[in-house]
Amino acid sequence: MRNSHIRTKLLLIILIFSLIVISLSSCTAQDTKSVLFDESGSYGKLYTIYNTGASGTSVFANLLQENGFTVSKIDNGPLTPEILEDHDVVVMMFPYRNYTDQEINYLIEYVSSGGGLLLVGNPWGVEDGDSNSIYNKIANDFGANFAYNVLVVDPNENIGLSNFIKVTDIVSNPLTSNINEIYYMQGTYLSNPGCSTVVITSGKDSWADNLFLTPEGYSQNNQLRESNETRGPLPLYSAMEYGKGKIVFTGSAASFTNLYIYRSNGWKLGLNSVNWLSNNSIPSEYKTAGVFSLSLGDLGYMVSGTILLAIFIIIGLFLILKQEKKVELSRVIKTIKNWKYYVLMGFNLLFTILGAIMFFPVNLILFDRTQFLYYDPYFGYALIITGLLFLLFNGIILFNIIFRERIPAKYNYFNMGLLLFFAGFTIFMGSLFSFPLMEIFTIGSLILLVPSVVNYWIIHGHGYDLIIEGKEFNRLAKLSVKTLPYELHALYQDAIYLGEGGFGRVYRAKTLEGNDVAIKIPKSFDKRAEKIFISEVSNWSQLEHPNIVKLYNFKILPIPYIEMEYCEGSLEHGKKPLDESIKIIYESANGLSYAHGKNIIHGDVKTSNIMSHNGVYKVSDWGLSKMTTGESVTLSGATPQYAAPEQISHEFGKSDERTDIYQLGIVFYELVTGQLPFEGEMAVVYGSILTSDPVPPSHINPQAQLVEPIIMKCLNKIKKERYNSMEQLILELEDYLKPGDETILLEKDDE
Repeated sequence: MRNSHIRTKLLLIILIFSLIVISLSSCTAQDTKSVLFDESGSYGKLYTIYNTGASGTSVFANLLQENGFTVSKIDNGPLTPEILEDHDVVVMMFPYRNYTDQEINYLIEYVSSGGGLLLVGNPWGVEDGDSNSIYNKIANDFGANFAYNVLVVDPNENIGLSNFIKVTDIVSNPLTSNINEIYYMQGTYLSNPGCSTVVITSGKDSWADNLFLTPEGYSQNNQLRESNETRGPLPLYSAMEYGKGKIVFTGSAASFTNLYIYRSNGWKLGLNSVNWLSNNSIPSEYKTAGVFSLSLGDLGYMVSGTILLAIFIIIGLFLILKQEKKVELSRVIKTIKNWKYYVLMGFNLLFTILGAIMFFPVNLILFDRTQFLYYDPYFGYALIITGLLFLLFNGIILFNIIFRERIPAKYNYFNMGLLLFFAGFTIFMGSLFSFPLMEIFTIGSLILLVPSVVNYWIIHGHGYDLIIEGKEFNRLAKLSVKTLPYELHALYQDAIYLGEGGFGRVYRAKTLEGNDVAIKIPKSFDKRAEKIFISEVSNWSQLEHPNIVKLYNFKILPIPYIEMEYCEGSLEHGKKPLDESIKIIYESANGLSYAHGKNIIHGDVKTSNIMSHNGVYKVSDWGLSKMTTGESVTLSGATPQYAAPEQISHEFGKSDERTDIYQLGIVFYELVTGQLPFEGEMAVVYGSILTSDPVPPSHINPQAQLVEPIIMKCLNKIKKERYNSMEQLILELEDYLKPGDETILLEKDDE
């Protein structure tokens, strides 16, 4: 119920946060004038309103919104009258796709009917279509023409780079209000302004530098003033009225991009132009804006989607880690082959290297300003942070695999969460960055998940500790018999050697918290001991019942050992009072019944495996236990005198829950008679188990006549003649218990 309340609160928080972000993203400025950025023909991902990179125009879009305009975009054609008529101004930043004649006619009709068009270009070359460039084709249809194959340069007025020129020849005009100079960045010029009015002109020492094709097929200028090149002054910025509408022409898209927009008055020129195009009066002052705004377009939805993804991943990690903590002891463990261990190690190392290659070398381009198409330090920072976290988590995983032979599940899940978030981040927020191939990082992040998925599969198939066949158990050969190994001295104190059984030595010790526990360490180091240890902890860790000795912990490193509940001792061989015998069998049957409910068969029930603690009897030592899946299993290795017929010969079928019933019947027989049903040499014992009936208990102890039918039914050689389940045996035994206090009722009512 408590978890349900927590989940409800989390969902409410997420819902409230979503509503806040959505309302923020949908809020509009006081002015209703609407500006549409046509990005259906943008040059790659450049000059787009969400792009926060150097060549993005997010600052320009934010400036418009901050100063009273609503801003939206269209990134898929075609342009239609229905799209255009909803907006007062259309901004085209260096349109690059092939607009159809019909789309251009729609654009002409839109302007003629009163719309405004800000046509912003950029230098282009032969490879972009010469004078037939789409950008120039649109300008031609309005009677203007831009020069192609050129850049404007001015040796006297450049500002560090020859194509960044300072311009002061500015005509007084609403477009140039409050502007005395601008920096014209990487621009071309109007070779024919047509009917438009030129308001900004380059200086007389400027010229148009011709471009030439490089061997790679790109246009480049030589920055040399040659006699055949056009000289200034050159028209750079012009405006005209067209029908009921207006148009502004300029050839410098860079002047409106984030990298340069505040370096001069270009941002004011842009705002003046949009105000003039929308028939607004030109303000005397403007507000500035940053590169990022949640209320710009549908950016709020993109950000909220990213944040919700992060919240879901964090909640998912919290719930997974919480669940992992609960099931850590119950995790099935299994030895791993040497070759599989080395493949796992190499696999994680390989993908760590691939991750480093994906996240870091690309930053040489992202931080290089000369890489016009790729320069984007913001995305570089995102890659570096993600890459460092990826290497941190993978480094911890690799260190544990190599030096501790363990997979740290927590960091494996952290890595999965990180990569899933980054993949989602590139999907939701990829439009904010200039890098044109964002899909590389989306797909790459998902590919880097592969080793985490493999690690998860190994954890669920083999456990957290990588138990390499034989390796950890080889250390046991060097251990002293009666002394707690020095590797455990830091964990336990006051250790006392108690003795040893068939497969392990047992010590009593105190934990650092002062709790009494029993420590069991395998005494041999062969394959059989390894198999028994793995089986024991794998099955035992799933059992928690008052009549089963509690398994507190187990480790493979530094040596294999089990930490379990300390019990005063096990049952001793010999005769017990009848009431105590019934109590022992009843409580043991309850523990075994619980195990059967978990599909676990003990397979080695005997007096030495039944412990007592504070007057409660508990079943211990699950080394020969087996998991069942609805079918019978093969159980071998049981103590001969306690073995069931089916454990000796397949003629009696395979082992199942009724095998434990048979063995518990032998314990019952021993408790009431003081001796085993079959004794002698192993061959004699096995022969008797398969062919002979035991002497009835009442012939040895007349008091045993009361429970003799129960014992003999348990010891039936035919499985189907025994009790079908431990629950049936428990119900039968309850007839001998007083109601309520579970004390023994030795006399039954005569019927």
